[in-house]
Amino acid sequence: MKKLINLMRGYVELEAAGAFPERLLNLCAQNRLQFWKLNWIDETSFTFRIALQDRKRLDELAQRSMCELSERSRRGAAVVAEGILKRRWGFVAGMALCFFAVSVLSRFLLVVEVSGNESISTAVILSQLQRVGVRPGAYGPSIVEKEAANEALLGLPELSYMAINIYGTRAEVVVRETEKKPELLDENVPADVVADVDGILEDIHAEAGRAMFQDGDIVAKGEILISGDLDLKEPEWGTVDLGHLIVRAAGSVTARTWRMLEETVPAVVQVKEYTGEECKKFGIKFLWIDLDFFENSSISGGRYDKISKTEQLVLFGRPWPVWFTTETRRSYTLTEQPLDREAAVARMEQALLVRLDKLMEANCGEAFQTDFVVREESGRFAVTLLAECREEIGRTVERDGEVGRKYADTENGGT
Repeated sequence: MKKLINLMRGYVELEAAGAFPERLLNLCAQNRLQFWKLNWIDETSFTFRIALQDRKRLDELAQRSMCELSERSRRGAAVVAEGILKRRWGFVAGMALCFFAVSVLSRFLLVVEVSGNESISTAVILSQLQRVGVRPGAYGPSIVEKEAANEALLGLPELSYMAINIYGTRAEVVVRETEKKPELLDENVPADVVADVDGILEDIHAEAGRAMFQDGDIVAKGEILISGDLDLKEPEWGTVDLGHLIVRAAGSVTARTWRMLEETVPAVVQVKEYTGEECKKFGIKFLWIDLDFFENSSISGGRYDKISKTEQLVLFGRPWPVWFTTETRRSYTLTEQPLDREAAVARMEQALLVRLDKLMEANCGEAFQTDFVVREESGRFAVTLLAECREEIGRTVERDGEVGRKYADTENGGT
């Protein structure tokens, strides 16, 4: 054990010579300087070992005992460290820099992770967190997690809960989205159900109010299908007008309709032709520091495509706040070319079918027959979609006033 301790502290092997060398040993004992491995060479000289830290004190004692000292060797961890400090100062500086990075930079946020969101995007949440100071590069101990979460929630009405947990260089953000409440209708506001499109009624069902048409009738857009006015009929022998009842009309109205949708495109279009001239620009972003390279690179002329590609550094399966950006600029000129009629018509037909599907989905309907009409006029291609559909055509339209019973006018003008 003593040998291991001496190796860690470091020691010097010396040779002492003098007329009375034993006086040096006595002085070492009196001053409590430990020495070991004593070997006599002759009557006036010997070798021994002493700790590296006692080397200066031994020189003073050697002068007092009129002995000369000469070093044979130095060994131990302290000796190796001293040699490194003298010869490899760059290595020592690097070690100091690493220690600084570990002790200081580890207190800054490097990664902000968001979990628990579905409908609202992570980018929106990160943008709001950045406004309240939770971002890569922020000083972690200065962030009060609860206060930052509450402040961020004020700008995100789509969220009902947020918790921020900081673990060293990583901030974990857990969110819960707000459940959408169904829209409540004000039953005190009178309303009618009005036709949203022309059609032939197939089924009309009034849940509240009075149906103004029957199955099989033809209706036009804007006509009242279910009225909110209910006339209260008096008995045959009655003499008093009971007035009428105003309600908020509601119900379902299914009709056969004919939809006409149209798309147009120009027959001649401008097409890009790349000249082959190209330049690239590189950039690195670390935390809040942006470094751009080849900033002066440019393309002559005014037309070019700019393509940006950003990749985040990922180490050990975890993203780090380092982004590499490559921006490519490709020069081009514009030339006019006739549009491919068949390809253009196919694209427009597909777009019209998508529009029709969205329309039927919104009106809880279906299209059971479609037809396309293609024509060319005034330098443009036009495609018209004719569709026979079955859909819900009723739309609730509110009007001024309040629901309730209304009486007819009397002779004195009262109600």
